Parts: sequence; structure tokens; C-alpha cells
Amino acid sequence: MALPPIAVPQRYVGLYVYDFKTHVAVGYTAGEIRILRRSPEHRSGTAYEIYRVDEEERIELRGVSDARLAAVEAMCFLRDSVEAARADYDAVRSAALDEPVGFVAELRLARVPAFEPRYATGLTYPAAAERALVRWLESRAIVAGDLVIGGANAHGQLVGNDAELLASCLLPSQIDYRDRPAEVVLATVGEPLQR
Repeated sequence: MALPPIAVPQRYVGLYVYDFKTHVAVGYTAGEIRILRRSPEHRSGTAYEIYRVDEEERIELRGVSDARLAAVEAMCFLRDSVEAARADYDAVRSAALDEPVGFVAELRLARVPAFEPRYATGLTYPAAAERALVRWLESRAIVAGDLVIGGANAHGQLVGNDAELLASCLLPSQIDYRDRPAEVVLATVGEPLQR
């Protein structure tokens, strides 16, 4: 599989490649891959996450399942006080303004009765972007929370009915990671770069 020329491949980390068997397109979101997989004429293709781009701009891909594409997870930094949690929230938000994340991510500050400690600064993100999130946090030297929990269960508690949302924002990203409407995705399958 040969990828089309990409001027700044680092911008595409966290997005997806779709091998249509007749050609390859780069730059889909997980939601857009799900649109392609539901389409009878495109469902036999193969999806790959753009996992990493090294210093020499070589792109590393890994295959992803439909279940992984649909999953959403959270990483939560827990604190005993709302003030400490707010400081974590502000630190993560500030870091994302300096160096945008490479995927869709929502930052939340919440009081979550199911957690101990109760105050959470949580990042919700596509499950397939977990490694990219960890790399981003490490690259920014972000150390937050007295306790860190994550995964699908953490996401369910963070966004659940019992959680009291105190603040939230979408983190800026390096590229527009919003899902496009199905008609746009299907109309542009012939374009090698989707973004």
C-alpha cells in the first residue's frame, strides 16, 4: 500500500488511512471511517490508524477494528479539592494551546461521586487515540492528579448522570478533526488527502 505524498505528515497523527483496494485515502476521522464501513460499496476496505510519524517523517500505521473505532475512553486526574482539580484543568488546557493535540479531545472538570477523590479533570477521546494522548501528555511534561484512572468505565462515570460538570472545552487540535457529513465523506472518496 502506497500513501499519497503528504506535506506535513505529523498533522495527521491520530487520523486514519482507508485502503479502498483500488486506491488509498489519508485523513479520515474514526466517525468517517464508520461511515465508509456502513457503505455497501466501501465496506470491504481496511482502516489503519496513523499511529506515529518519526523524525524522518516515516509514517507508522496500525490496523484498527470497527469496535475500536467506535469506542470512547477517558483519562481522569483525580483530586481532593476543586481548586487542585481546576489547576490541573488549566494546565492541560494551556498545554493544548501551546501544542495542540493530534485528535479530538474534550477536557472536563467535574465532581464525580463515583470517584475517590471526587474532583476530576478528565480528557475524553477516541479509544484508538490512547497512545497518542499518552505521548502528548509526556511531551508536555504534564503531571496531574493524585490518582489517575482511565478507560471506558472512567468515561462512563465522567459523563454520567451523577457527574456534576463544572467546566468543559474542546481542546484545540492541529487539524480539523470534526466528522464531516456522510454525503461529503462519500462524495470525496477519490481524493487522496481528506484534510
